[in-house]
Amino acid sequence: MSFVKDTFNALTGRGAQKASEQAASTQAQAQQNALNYIRETEELPQQFRQGAISQLGGLAGLEGGDPDADQNIRANPLFQATLGNIPQQEEAILRNQSATGALRTGGTEMMLADNQRTNTLDAYQNAMGGLQGLASIPSNTNQIAGGMAGIGKTLAQGQVAGANARQQALGGLLQTGGKAAAAFSDIRLKDNINHVGERYGHSWFTWDWNDTAGDMGLSGSSEGVIADLVKPMHPDLIGERDGYLTVDYKKMESQHAE
Repeated sequence: MSFVKDTFNALTGRGAQKASEQAASTQAQAQQNALNYIRETEELPQQFRQGAISQLGGLAGLEGGDPDADQNIRANPLFQATLGNIPQQEEAILRNQSATGALRTGGTEMMLADNQRTNTLDAYQNAMGGLQGLASIPSNTNQIAGGMAGIGKTLAQGQVAGANARQQALGGLLQTGGKAAAAFSDIRLKDNINHVGERYGHSWFTWDWNDTAGDMGLSGSSEGVIADLVKPMHPDLIGERDGYLTVDYKKMESQHAE
């Protein structure tokens, strides 16, 4: 019956639903703010992480790796710092070879070449160690995904709780019978009123709840009598709540049955 729906909407069910959904929305917004913070703090470290992975992939010849990885690593300050020791090391080798009379032997060239290879390898290892450290920066991807899922879950829980609140209020309404059967029916709450016939010995109408009714938790379309028309003939069926007329449909139905 429409009067049950109307009364229910005007009572605590609608208010409980709104409160539940508002609470869920507030909690979801807090979760969104936390998620945004994680994203902001994650952005730069993950930019470094992805860049390091791309460089390492390029050095390994992997598809998708940076093709300029070798050139980039040679420009790496760690790489350059390691190679910066080569001139002093070569000078020390030459002095030692000269002091021992072996300066003009093939061994000198071999020692210089070995020193060059050793320093170049150390330079690569030092530079790659830095890249590997950046590539190992922990990712918060799972936390972000979990946060996004949590927001959806919170909103869903609010909607479910709101629906439960409405259902519980409706159950309570039905159990109370005539005590809770007084439904808002004031003409000031209605728009698009149309006469569709008679019921319970009274003119029956359809209407849309207006903005004033919306502020009271009444929305959409409904049907029933107009309290203003019933009151002159049956004032015993009319009540008042929050300054607006109500109709006791249960009593109306009982009188008509008699």
